[in-house]
Amino acid sequence: MMEISVIIPTFNRKEILEKTLNAFNNQIDGLKRFEVIVVDDGSTDNTINHLKKYFRPRYSLKILSQTNKGPAAARNLGINKAKGKIVLIINDDTIPSPQMINEHLEFHQNHSQDNYALLGLVTWYPELEITPFMYWLENGGPYFNFNSIKGKNAGWRKFWTCNISLKRKFLIEGGLFDETFSTAAWEDVEFGYRLYKNKLRLRYNSEAVGFHYHPTDIKSIKNKMISNGYFSLMLRNKLPKRQLPPLAKYSRMAIILDNIFFVYPVFKIIERIAIMIENKIKIGLLFQLLLLHYRILGLKYYFQHQKK
Repeated sequence: MMEISVIIPTFNRKEILEKTLNAFNNQIDGLKRFEVIVVDDGSTDNTINHLKKYFRPRYSLKILSQTNKGPAAARNLGINKAKGKIVLIINDDTIPSPQMINEHLEFHQNHSQDNYALLGLVTWYPELEITPFMYWLENGGPYFNFNSIKGKNAGWRKFWTCNISLKRKFLIEGGLFDETFSTAAWEDVEFGYRLYKNKLRLRYNSEAVGFHYHPTDIKSIKNKMISNGYFSLMLRNKLPKRQLPPLAKYSRMAIILDNIFFVYPVFKIIERIAIMIENKIKIGLLFQLLLLHYRILGLKYYFQHQKK
């Protein structure tokens, strides 16, 4: 019986995606209890044909496609096509541990109420070489801030779609993801707030593990941080002011301070030093300042775009 549908949006990541899909062959609780739905978000790397030609899963795999609209729209398409009463949403680079499906299913068996959801742990893939910068991202930086969760209650602000399961009925009644968020930035937290107003109860289980297979350096994270700043301002008409992230709440002041302290020569020096040391030593404050500047760049781009 199909109990849970795994939704994976993807865009131009066919090699990592195949590694993720292969790992679902190793689930300890049998291969008949779940399906995997991959939603190709307008990839240009021949993702769909590659999977159909080379990948042979031992579980039910459904491959959908859409023009490039972003992960929010891709998740919505997958949710609407899902057969399971439970939906597990992950990223295309979240490699499931053998017990991940079982942990999510067991939680929902023990919490049958529609509004109960489970957040699983995501951490770096064990076979990756973890640089000091990557270590900081997980321990004090903006990635995988799971160590900030105290106890079993995660709270709606931790509505992270890298490893989270909910009842499909509750998702649909909540209105699904807001597709005006065209990239992976704040669209999950915004939906989490709407579900919270519908009495979402988000629990956390560190045994429901997914492994992040995505080597990351400062150059590769720059655009993600800019998008984080840009789309944080889209929350202003969607969340009460008291619930906004600090940069969105104090965006004008952040830009003024950035213009004072991060003039171009200073910023370039900080950036060059950070890139030089990211594989050698962890200096969290330096990394934090640099990524904060990238997010503030996103704020500036947003206001520039609004003037056009």
